[in-house]
Amino acid sequence: MSKRLTRYLFSLTMALCVYTLAICQENYQVRKVSFKRNENLEKSFLLDNMTLKEVSSLQLLFTKTEPYFYSNELMDAHLKRIVSIYQSEGFIDATATLLPLKVNHKKERVNINIEIVEGSPIIVDSLSFIVKGELPSSKVDSITKSVTKRLNLLKTKRFRDQLLLKDIEIIEKTFRDLGYAYAKVEYSLNLNLKEYLTDIEYTINSGELCYIGETTIKGNNHISQKTIRKQISYKEGELYNKSILEKTRENLYALQLFKVASIMPQTNLETSKSPIPVTIYLEEAPRFSSKFGVGYGTEDRLRAFADLNFKGLLGGARRLNLYIKHSYIEPYSVNLRWIEHQFIGRNSSIVVNPFIQRKKEPGYDIRSYGVNVPINYKITSSLNSTFTYYLENVKQHVEKDDNQSINTEEEKLLYNKSGVLISAFFNNSKPQFSPTKGSYLSVGLKLNGYLFGGKFNYSRLWSEFRRYQEVGNIVLAFRALVGGIHSKDSSNFIPVEDRFYSGGSNSVRGWNRSQLGPKRESGTPLGGNSVLEANIEARVPLFWRINGVAFIDAGNVWSHSFKYNLRELAYAIGAGIRIETPIGPIRFDVGFPIRNEKKKPQFFISVGQAF
Repeated sequence: MSKRLTRYLFSLTMALCVYTLAICQENYQVRKVSFKRNENLEKSFLLDNMTLKEVSSLQLLFTKTEPYFYSNELMDAHLKRIVSIYQSEGFIDATATLLPLKVNHKKERVNINIEIVEGSPIIVDSLSFIVKGELPSSKVDSITKSVTKRLNLLKTKRFRDQLLLKDIEIIEKTFRDLGYAYAKVEYSLNLNLKEYLTDIEYTINSGELCYIGETTIKGNNHISQKTIRKQISYKEGELYNKSILEKTRENLYALQLFKVASIMPQTNLETSKSPIPVTIYLEEAPRFSSKFGVGYGTEDRLRAFADLNFKGLLGGARRLNLYIKHSYIEPYSVNLRWIEHQFIGRNSSIVVNPFIQRKKEPGYDIRSYGVNVPINYKITSSLNSTFTYYLENVKQHVEKDDNQSINTEEEKLLYNKSGVLISAFFNNSKPQFSPTKGSYLSVGLKLNGYLFGGKFNYSRLWSEFRRYQEVGNIVLAFRALVGGIHSKDSSNFIPVEDRFYSGGSNSVRGWNRSQLGPKRESGTPLGGNSVLEANIEARVPLFWRINGVAFIDAGNVWSHSFKYNLRELAYAIGAGIRIETPIGPIRFDVGFPIRNEKKKPQFFISVGQAF
């Protein structure tokens, strides 16, 4: 028998074995799906684009996830789907082959292993534009050069169907922002299959310049048309601009008065009419809304809140908000807020906020009442600033032998605070509750006393930075905090509630809340005038909605103003679990202090990421 025939018979036998095993495993539960040689597309990406799923025993036990049952017919369809996914990602020669199944006949379970041969990807070799319509030829080059900088599929990039569609949207939006409301983009590809290259040629039919016509508002019942029209970013007769229409929609949603705000230009592709009428369709949110909640955390213990809102006061964009909270740390906190939008221009608001509260922290116990008047200004979608005037009356319970108090003979210390708080926030991190990318930066300056009155004169300056970065399926999160306080009084007294504290579930997790830094003779936290903290976390998806976290924390508090001794930093390492919920992750953390033999591990339960 020849070697060629022997190899043929062997291959045929193996194929028959694989086919027979596959037939035998019909309706077995799929436990695991593995891919071999998938160098460019990750397993998670492939599974997200397929109906084939792997369901673990833990998911079946703790969730309502339905198991996926193996079927030879469906498996063939999945292999074709994998090839289609690769082709849409530029790998036109990709193949997918089912390897022998790993079977547990006793439990009727099967593990699937698929071998991928990706082949060479198609690479973009050149871009070109053909512009038809009324656009002056003198402007064509500058516009196409400008739009090219924003495209995804540039020379040397791997061709991907999804990016091509996004680039078409970018080109059409660019022309519609210039007044060409009926701009249409088509494309053609010139494939070189020998060298795996392609040229992309975009044909842009700009059409005629268009202008904005009359605006009609529909759906408003309680909110006046005057209030709504204040949010419109365009004027009748102006050049058509799609981005400005979208800005109007953002302005309306920012009022928090509408469930639906849709801006619909009444374009007509058959007639290409101009000017283009605009219809604003609205659905108002309920005028009165309420939220109630209860929870538990290791620091604030049992907590509860009530959040009551009345919207559209006097037919305008005003809101009245009453927020009541109770926890171990805040036995009572009552805030009434009168919110007036568009105080100074469309992007600003003013809030009048009388309050009464008690704070019972590890380092102090105070009761206070007063009023805050913040003026907020939205500079960009990611950058906001706030100027706040505050007036507050404070009653502090003074511990015996508290050498930081200005009067240690009385059990209670009364004082007034008055000043301004200036702050700015930049935040482009997403998504909201568990960011995976982007940055956050805040800077704040508090000036108490001086020209504003109050019993003490001091300034408090701080800044916090956070960064989120995806590395494969891991999210790296970093945080840094630095702050300092300077007193202008001879006593150098700083109210306990304005001092810096460190340690706890959102700080250095090897120590309980506020337990780092200076202490009183009684052992309670005294707080300090300088703080420095840094945290880094690696967040890893495990299964279902459960993520694992490993972290390193460092930080400390010092008594002197703007004095930081890096050799005195306290360090902690630890791990945790996050369970994703609609209101944010439920968090379980354990932190181990290092280089500190007297400290024990600390355990924390809370809601929301540490940062």
